Amino acid sequence: SELHSDFLYARLLQDVSLGNIGEFKYNIRAGFFLEKKDIPFIDYAHPNGNKLAISPSYSNPTNHFNLLDYYTLSSNDKYAEMHVEHNFKGFLLGKIPLLNTLNFHLVAGAKGLFTGGNKPYTEYSLGIDNIGWGKWRFLRVDYVKSNFNGIKNDGFVIGINLLN
Repeated sequence: SELHSDFLYARLLQDVSLGNIGEFKYNIRAGFFLEKKDIPFIDYAHPNGNKLAISPSYSNPTNHFNLLDYYTLSSNDKYAEMHVEHNFKGFLLGKIPLLNTLNFHLVAGAKGLFTGGNKPYTEYSLGIDNIGWGKWRFLRVDYVKSNFNGIKNDGFVIGINLLN
């Protein structure tokens, strides 16, 4: 009974098609522990982090952070995270001569993580999706900037989707 802890959380996610303007996705999660006991680290709330140059879940980019260390902001307190992304499909890049023949998609995103006792962690990204040849368009490249506690970081993340 000394290791028992109650955890409540909620999640809201949606993919919204905006017609010619593209596709908007969001994923919001929040939760808290009812009692802050001596909870084992394995039972903390762990946000999905990544320190690789390759995206861990390209098929659902609103489910993880791109530059966050794996267990840096794990929490046994209250937390909330937000992921939003807009894939413009061909709306912007399709209007640029010569570039429109490549059929690349511009993608913009923002992510935030809020944990009890810490300053917010944020990420902003801008990327190109639908990179490939003919029917095989399985690559995505994002430039990501993060900020946590005044420490700024940036990098490129490559996504590979073999399910398309």
